[in-house]
Amino acid sequence: MRELPKMFRALSSASAARALPVALAACTMLASAVASAATPAISAVEGVLFSSGGGAAADGNYNVTFSLYKDEVGGNPIWFEGPVVIGVKSGQWQHLLGSTKALTTAALNGGTLFLGLQIASDAELPRKPLAAAAFAVRAAVADGIECSGCVGAGHIDSKFLAGYAKTADLNKVALSGAFSDLTGGPDLSAYVKGSALSKVATGGNYTDLNGIPDLTLYAKVTDLGNYVKAASLATVAGTGSFNDLKDKPVLSKKGDKCGSGLVMIGIKADGSYECTASAIAPDMIDEISNGLIYNQFIDTQAGTLDNAIPDGAGAGKNDSLDFPDIGQAQAIWVNVNLSNSDVSKVKIELYGPGMGTPYVLYNGEKAGSGFAVSFNKDTPLSTGDMNKDWVGKNIKGTWSITVKDPFKNQSTANDGKFNWDITIQTLSSKKVQVKGNVIIDNDLTVGGNLNVASVNNSILKPFTYRWGRSQGHDNNYTWPMGNSGDYSLGIAPSTWSNGAVAASISADKDLWRMTFVNGGRAEIGGALINQVIPQYSDSNMSEHYYFLFRVQNTTAGAINWAPTFWYSCGGNWSDYTSATINGINTWSTSSACYAGNCGTVNPTFAVPANRVSSVIFAVSSSVGWAPANFYHRLVLLAFTKGSLKLPAGLKFVDDLDTATGGWDK
Repeated sequence: MRELPKMFRALSSASAARALPVALAACTMLASAVASAATPAISAVEGVLFSSGGGAAADGNYNVTFSLYKDEVGGNPIWFEGPVVIGVKSGQWQHLLGSTKALTTAALNGGTLFLGLQIASDAELPRKPLAAAAFAVRAAVADGIECSGCVGAGHIDSKFLAGYAKTADLNKVALSGAFSDLTGGPDLSAYVKGSALSKVATGGNYTDLNGIPDLTLYAKVTDLGNYVKAASLATVAGTGSFNDLKDKPVLSKKGDKCGSGLVMIGIKADGSYECTASAIAPDMIDEISNGLIYNQFIDTQAGTLDNAIPDGAGAGKNDSLDFPDIGQAQAIWVNVNLSNSDVSKVKIELYGPGMGTPYVLYNGEKAGSGFAVSFNKDTPLSTGDMNKDWVGKNIKGTWSITVKDPFKNQSTANDGKFNWDITIQTLSSKKVQVKGNVIIDNDLTVGGNLNVASVNNSILKPFTYRWGRSQGHDNNYTWPMGNSGDYSLGIAPSTWSNGAVAASISADKDLWRMTFVNGGRAEIGGALINQVIPQYSDSNMSEHYYFLFRVQNTTAGAINWAPTFWYSCGGNWSDYTSATINGINTWSTSSACYAGNCGTVNPTFAVPANRVSSVIFAVSSSVGWAPANFYHRLVLLAFTKGSLKLPAGLKFVDDLDTATGGWDK
């Protein structure tokens, strides 16, 4: 074996099988082979690896893949093996190509080959030419042949070709290619012939079949007479014309009427009706009831009356109100009635619940000395969109208005005044209003509380007050009901006859419901009790009557109510007649008197803002007198005409059945 030439080239960086960094590599390849019949399909290569710092790569084992290419750059390898593990010591390594995957003669085809190395998973290093001696492997296929074209036909022994085909040896069919020249062909005599076929196979006639089914039980033409005939069909079946239909639906006609199952919702520009399905809109109950039933309501919450407008004050006058929870708004507007020497200098701002930036209702758009305007109804806002913010929503909460007059033109502190309110239209899902009489043929079932009814016109109205009574001492049986205060607002009967006043009663609503078991209505005035009580002895103690008014203040300010009333009192037995609002002793007396000499009083009840208050009157019977030795007492509470007509901003409510809490509720 002769030694082949050696070569030395620098290769690119690689990484070790043991994850050792190798930045640069140098490779010397030695390819050797022997041109003989036993030439092995291997070729030796060797080289040197360098690290990125320039020195030899670290000693160890490296995973290397070897590939052969026809080109120096690009293309796919025509042979490869690996990864194989090679040992490196002082940077030097060697390997036998083909030791794990044989080198093929097709790969070593005599052309120039390039060797590529890939260390571990790094990119393949630049390819290098493979030494020519490696093609000794290819030479093995021509072992023993020393020349090209020097062997002729004469050199070949005729016996060598004796086994190969001659024309005389070929079968006739090999030359003609005709099927009929075949010998030993298959026998097709068993296959079908025309004479062997059934009659139906050539005639195709159903009647030629053997063993056909018996169809006598099935329909015959004569049996189809009962089926539809063209003459029996309606005209529309033949023409397809809609006009030939009978009982056609009523169709919408211009200016006439809507079709079947439709209702008119408007008139189009051409005069025809605009129709829709007959579903009833939630707010159409008044239209279809001829204006007798309504579920749309307009509610107003007023602010403080007669707010003075500071003259020349930038901060202006502010007033607030709390709007209750009455449902979602369909429409909302603000009524303002204002007077000022020059309304063109006035600015009005409005804040809704939770708003940080106000609506500007008015900013000097008018001239003159006053106006009464419904902002967001007949007059647009200066800035802001209340409909966008509140229509379809619940407007409950605190609303505040500020009226500013920064122009100083008066000698007095104020220049004019204003009143205001917020009004909404709601579509209620909780109540309806009936404008006419209600006639009920069968039973009336009430799920909630049923208040007293006006029998004359069958209109149910709520109580304006509740009342109860307790009896005093009985000569024979002492104090009634074991002297328990459960039936007299938490105060024992003996205490009512010994200095108790209305402000002393318990605030327990359950005790109230045990005492105020009766109800009545009085909205103008009248005698709530006017009764003479006969007695056999003046030592029988007095009777006591209790009257509860629940009064709601719907404004942001306190409102005074000063009713005038007649009363009775049996003060000679330490009985008091008294009145309280929310547990405050508003008025009381222990002066003994009959109805004729007690006179009238009109204490003032300060009704707090934005809440429901409790006003309670506790009335004792008068002292006894004995005409003809028969004793009498009188109990009286009578309000003068107009005394029960509440000031604006106040109204009676009947909520005792559901009220909770103490005096503050």
